[in-house]
Amino acid sequence: MTREQRPNPDYDVAVVGAGPAGATAARVLAARGLRTVLLEKEQVPRYKTCAGGIPVRTASLLPFSLDPVVEDTVEGVLASYRGRRAFVRRAGSPIAYMVMRDRFDALLTRQAVAAGAELRQGAAVRSVRDGGDHAVLDLGGRTLTARYVVGADGANSVVRRSLGLGAGLAECAAVEAEVAAPVAALAAWRGLVNVDLGYHPWGYGWVFPKHGLLSVGVVLPRDRAPDLRGELRAYTASLGLADAPVVLARGHKICFRRGGEPIARGRALLLGDAAGLADEFTEEGIYYAVRSGVLAAEALAAALGGGPPAAETYQTAVDREIMPELRAARFIARLFYGGVRRFPRLAMAGSARAGYLWRAFFRVQQGASTYDEEVRRIPGLGRLAGL
Repeated sequence: MTREQRPNPDYDVAVVGAGPAGATAARVLAARGLRTVLLEKEQVPRYKTCAGGIPVRTASLLPFSLDPVVEDTVEGVLASYRGRRAFVRRAGSPIAYMVMRDRFDALLTRQAVAAGAELRQGAAVRSVRDGGDHAVLDLGGRTLTARYVVGADGANSVVRRSLGLGAGLAECAAVEAEVAAPVAALAAWRGLVNVDLGYHPWGYGWVFPKHGLLSVGVVLPRDRAPDLRGELRAYTASLGLADAPVVLARGHKICFRRGGEPIARGRALLLGDAAGLADEFTEEGIYYAVRSGVLAAEALAAALGGGPPAAETYQTAVDREIMPELRAARFIARLFYGGVRRFPRLAMAGSARAGYLWRAFFRVQQGASTYDEEVRRIPGLGRLAGL
C-alpha cells in the first residue's frame, strides 16, 4: 500500500502558510483537538511585505495581547493630496497598532504551536491535488496527506493555482519601503499615519510609523505596476525623505474577491489574501485574514465531527459575514479614488469638512461598526452600493 493509499491521512488538516490567516486557523483547529500541521516555506520569523497596520478591531478577535510586538499606537490620520492640502483628523483613542510582520506573524505562530499545532518550517508546498478522501501535498520529493488542506499562502497561492480555485479575482499592485528616517521625522509621525490621495486612475500613498523606521508605500492598479518605483521615489521625496536610507523595498500584489469567485471546493479552503479577502478602500487584509481563519476552522471542525461539508459551510459563511463589508469598502473606494482625475480631490475636500466621514471610519477601525453598516446609515446609499 502506497503512502497516498493509507486509510488514515497524516493529518486532519494541513494549513499552508503561517501568516495571520493560517496561524489563526491552525490555532483554533489544534485547540479543538484536531491533528493540525502548519507548513511555512521559510523560517519563522521572516520578513513580509506589508504596511503592518493592525486595526483595533483585529486585535479584539485575538485571545491574547499584541503588546509584545506593537511598535506604535495610532490615533490619527494625516490626509494629503499629492503631498499638499494636508489636514489631520484624530480619533481620540487608538484606531490601529503598528507592527513589523515578521514579529507579528511569529507571535501568532507561537500561539498556534502552544495550542497543539505542529509547525514545519522550510516546508515549501509545490503543488496540491485531490486524493479522493484526502488531499495530497507535494513538498518537493516527499508528500504529505491530510483530510483537508487550507490555502493561507498569500496572493500568489500555490494551493489556489493547483486546485483551480479563485478564478476571476481582481488584482492591484503595491510597493513598500522600510525607510530609516531621521529622528525628527520619526517623532513627527508618532501616533499618526499618512494617506496621500491623487494617484491616477486610483490609488494612494501611505506612511506607517514603526520603531526606528517608517513604512512608506504606494498602491496602484495592476496595469500601472511599472510606475510604482517612480511614484514611490516621488512620494518619499515629498515627505522630505529623499536622502533617508532605504533598508528594504519590495513590490507585491493584492487580490480582491468581488463576487462569487470560488474559494472552497471539496477538501480545500482558501483564506485571507489567497481568497482575495482584502478591502479596496484601505487595501487592508489582516482583519479579514483572521476572520476567515476562524470561519474556516469552525467549518472544518464541524465537518470532521460529522457535520456538513466544510467547503460549502465556509464559503457560505464568508459570503454572509465578510462579503457585504468588502462590497461596501469597494463602493467607498470608488468614491474616493474614482477614475475621474478631479474626483479624489473633491472627495478629499469634502472629507476635510465632513466630520461624520472620519467618525465613521474610526468606528469601523475600532470595531464599533462595519463599512456596510456605515454605508446603510445614509438613506439610499446602501441601495446605490448594491447592499
